Amino acid sequence: MPMPVSEVLCDPTIRAAEPVVLAGQAGLDNAVTWVHTSEVLDIAPLLRGGELLLVGGVGLADASPTQRARYVRELAERGASGIAIETGARLRRVPPEMVEEAERVSLPLVQLRRVVRFIEVTQAVNGLLVNESVRRLQLADEVSHALALALARGAELPELMAVLAERTQADARLTAPDGELLAEAAAPALGVGSFSTAEADDPAGDPADDVVTGPSTAAPVGMPPVVAPVDSAGVTVALLTLTPRPGANLLVLDAALDRAPEALGLAMLRFRPLSRRQRDTHELFELARAGERASTRRLREVATRLGLAGHDAWVVTVARIGPGPSLATGIEAAVGRTGRTLVSEVDRHVHTCVVGLSLGGRSLEQARQDVVTELRSVALPAHVTVAVGPGARSVERLPHTLAEAEGTLALTDESHQVVADSVALGITRLVTAVDRDDLLQAFVDEQIGDLLALDRDRAGSLFETLALYLRHSANKTETAARLHVQRQSLYQRLERIMAVLGHPQPGTSRWAAIALAVELETARRTVAGEVRGFGGLDAADRRATRRARRPAD
Repeated sequence: MPMPVSEVLCDPTIRAAEPVVLAGQAGLDNAVTWVHTSEVLDIAPLLRGGELLLVGGVGLADASPTQRARYVRELAERGASGIAIETGARLRRVPPEMVEEAERVSLPLVQLRRVVRFIEVTQAVNGLLVNESVRRLQLADEVSHALALALARGAELPELMAVLAERTQADARLTAPDGELLAEAAAPALGVGSFSTAEADDPAGDPADDVVTGPSTAAPVGMPPVVAPVDSAGVTVALLTLTPRPGANLLVLDAALDRAPEALGLAMLRFRPLSRRQRDTHELFELARAGERASTRRLREVATRLGLAGHDAWVVTVARIGPGPSLATGIEAAVGRTGRTLVSEVDRHVHTCVVGLSLGGRSLEQARQDVVTELRSVALPAHVTVAVGPGARSVERLPHTLAEAEGTLALTDESHQVVADSVALGITRLVTAVDRDDLLQAFVDEQIGDLLALDRDRAGSLFETLALYLRHSANKTETAARLHVQRQSLYQRLERIMAVLGHPQPGTSRWAAIALAVELETARRTVAGEVRGFGGLDAADRRATRRARRPAD
């Protein structure tokens, strides 16, 4: 079973190195699946994710600042849990560019101030990880066995939930994706037939086999509920919510979340089989995600049965709703206010909805914008993110609008409430889709390369000024207000910008090429998470840039 970085750093073998967290404190809860040591700078492609890397600094000492920053970035992109760097004779201190990059991507960067034998650290920590994984498998088998026995004797959902509540010492609830309560059971008090922490550590009751458990084994007071989806025939039909009582064993809880959904899915097939509409809905989204491989005839047939085919146009919304059984209801209430036909599904923690649009003399974009506006008028929880795809004028275009909505959702930051409009982020989506970055970069360089170079050399903000000037249709008053500068200062900046660019004339093809290059560079920075220099953008621009996904995602 993985351990958080913060707990691994408390192991005596690492404590002997006097570790200090220099950056990435936000990632100290990252799960460590293995501790590995390597001096190779291009190690990232060889990792699986979850590794805590111990580094002696030999390779880093001879690397350039750019290589060091890229090293950190690539580890974060690969999903490494953290880096611990030993400082000493070869590497006196952790380079500042590594600290800055680690903080930007929220990757824990730890300085080891004393020399320790890495082999002792890896043996100690990896041994704990293996032991906990074995124990977790044992507990998972016990949970599976208890639920299987209940299923074999014909137990219904309430009895299965009671078994879960007893084994996990957690209040158990099973709800449909729309929030309907299907079954629930309260955890018994400790000592009344419950499966306590001590029993989980040593079910045989043999004191000689006692396992010393760390601080993460027992559930703390006020621990929030944990949620797992329950699938039946490939469809998410319910959400299992476990709220642990103080002292409940987290190994047992984790094992239950792994094994219980399968047993509950079988029970749902027996007592609450899928309806024809649920099966059609699942097939619709499978066909839409298949893209060009899907049968358009079959897609039309399924859409017709679901009542979608009679509309003028369609749009797809995709929402990252996180744990919570009724969040999808609020989204559907917003987009369905005017009697639109909706077909939706919840898969894990993602809600996907096809919305049928009746144009009534309006353009497709006007009808689609109504959906965006209505979603933005709803007070959704802060962790919810919704993406609205481009409109589709035929059912056959549903795969496209679904793919673009999912791509837009991938560009948003999970920590913000936002309704992301895929059409408004069109250039950003284009940059992520084009697999010839060299062509895009060459175009940007030939159009505004001199301006970007001047900004780099002098830490200036001429590019930001030009971007806002173009976005505000060359309105100097609005641009100065957004930049919070005097108009005279703006005039001086613009004079310098135009001189560097060769005094292009508005309305010419050169002017249009510059505007496109500016938007492409803005989109590239958005995708790369380079948000410095965009402080003057308006609220809509900040939502489109500062909420872009970091490379670690």
